[in-house]
Amino acid sequence: MNDKKENSGFTSYLGEPQLENIALNDSQKTKFLDGETLVCEPQQVLMCNPLKEIQKIRGILTVTTFKLSFASAEDKDTANCYQQNYLLGINDICLSSIDCIYQLGERSKKKLVPGQSVSGKVKELLIVCKNMRYLEFSFKLSDKDSGKIIANALLHHTYPKRHQLLFAYEYKEPYINNTLLKEVTFFYKRQDWEKELQRTGCPGWRISQVNYNYQVSPLLVETIIVPKSVTDNIVKEAVEKFRNRFCPVWIWGTRNGAALVRMAELLPTITDRTEENKLLEHIRRSHPDMKPPFIIDLTSPSPKEIFSSYIRLRDLCTPESTRVFKNQDYKFYGLLDSTKWLNYVSICLFNAKLAAENISKENFTVVLQEGDGQDLNCLVASLTQILLDPHFRTKLGFQSLIQKDWIAMGHPFANRLGYIHSKEIEQSPVFLLFLDCVWQLLQQFPRAFELSETYLITLWDSVHISIFDTFLFNCQHQRIMASMGSNSHLALTLRSMWDWREQFSDRDISLFYNPLYDDSFKGILEPSVGISNLEIWGQCYFRWLSDLEIRRGGKPQIDLFARYLVQEILQMQLNRNDINGKMTGRVNKNKEEYMDLIKKVNSFFPFSQNNASVDTSINTVLLTRDTLDSQSLFNLSLNDDK
Repeated sequence: MNDKKENSGFTSYLGEPQLENIALNDSQKTKFLDGETLVCEPQQVLMCNPLKEIQKIRGILTVTTFKLSFASAEDKDTANCYQQNYLLGINDICLSSIDCIYQLGERSKKKLVPGQSVSGKVKELLIVCKNMRYLEFSFKLSDKDSGKIIANALLHHTYPKRHQLLFAYEYKEPYINNTLLKEVTFFYKRQDWEKELQRTGCPGWRISQVNYNYQVSPLLVETIIVPKSVTDNIVKEAVEKFRNRFCPVWIWGTRNGAALVRMAELLPTITDRTEENKLLEHIRRSHPDMKPPFIIDLTSPSPKEIFSSYIRLRDLCTPESTRVFKNQDYKFYGLLDSTKWLNYVSICLFNAKLAAENISKENFTVVLQEGDGQDLNCLVASLTQILLDPHFRTKLGFQSLIQKDWIAMGHPFANRLGYIHSKEIEQSPVFLLFLDCVWQLLQQFPRAFELSETYLITLWDSVHISIFDTFLFNCQHQRIMASMGSNSHLALTLRSMWDWREQFSDRDISLFYNPLYDDSFKGILEPSVGISNLEIWGQCYFRWLSDLEIRRGGKPQIDLFARYLVQEILQMQLNRNDINGKMTGRVNKNKEEYMDLIKKVNSFFPFSQNNASVDTSINTVLLTRDTLDSQSLFNLSLNDDK
């Protein structure tokens, strides 16, 4: 990383500073990635907590081609307490993660329009992010027009009109594939689909290369799996009748012949359903018992409805003042119900449970059908496989599932995550709805998942970092074309987000694992899907509301105590297995110190914003590799008894 790279195309028109420039040491200064350039950097900016108007920090606000960064000499060292990202500082926000920019007045709040310029004076800005984070900045101590310059810089660089303007195309850091990535199945190659078909043992289906070089559909993966009775010519004729050219394709199955199939709806201009019925007949023939498939219609909620629900949920989680916060808190559950977010979570879980029951109990092939076939199809198909297949409840299996059903099968991430500003693009956080559904399952079946809540939240945060290709494109074909480059643009370096060491230390990665995971649990999950059985995902949505955090309490204490128990059991097992009968390894002699530190952890750990409440010694005493290693507490206990 470079300390600073000046953008030669930027000219500063700031007047003389009102106060002396802020002096920062090297650790406090904004770090620049290779290829990142400076846009503007006003001094004497106040960062405010909207719920604590008195609490303000003075510092330097920097806008680059990659991020918005605030640096202050008043910041406390939190490197030992909280999740640290190598790419972003604790007060840094990737531009791609910014959702809305508001100009604040004494009694007004105006949403700034992307693509337009601000001409008047800007006293305060409120930045709201797609992960519910929000920050307020005041320019009353800054040089004249500092607020306006920051606002215009953000409006220009945060909402690019072309994909090639994203920072991923400018990032020059060399990338070496991590050997651990070999354990994640990417489903870009024929061999990956062949292995998945063999792993499930589902009969009646075959590999087809009819879409080789994306001749049939640029939105589908090159390798598709179709019924054995379906020829490539049938596929070529059939795709013409379906929206997005998304004909029925296999994505998972059982040894008994029940399969999970995805398909889009017919084109609106086609009223004759003969071609669709022919393909459904081929699917029936693929079943050993010739059972007709069970079709689930996934027309609701639509991406538009999901986005509208998300906006209401986001507004509920980002109050711009104490007054608004108190008004919302007084009628919180009514406001939450009006967002319909939990209602949509319930619907998705219900459809997944319905599909899983028909496959596991009735041995039916289930066909998921939806509009373009690339939104709720991804979501419900993924949830169904999680309910049925324990492989997808492991961390690597879960990442492979996302690669298969979301990335390879062409969920339009670039559109749905709002990477590009265009009136023709329909933004919708369908993937967040999926992660919320998975979190609900984790609450009901904590033993079944290797991954933790911290992992799910970190995944959603990382989705919006615009240097990884994983969630940057609408389909695999676009990814390949970008990696090849063009006459006017250099080739984009593909780097996978699953290489977590690009962002985090081993300590932080260790928190991705669930200490209560029992890898011997292979059962089918049967969740309770009614709204009364669901919870609001507090740590994900409310973690930026410091007033809602439980000081020295909450679920993270339970999580850390479970990790401590795993360490103790593992140590006992190592001691008993010593062939000489001697005590081996390290014996824990500081139990009281561990317990005391656990009690100091807040409820939003490791995402807490209450920096002063946790002793920094927790890093050296509690968050050690031994304590946080991925281990099954139940299996260690069983092995210890043998």
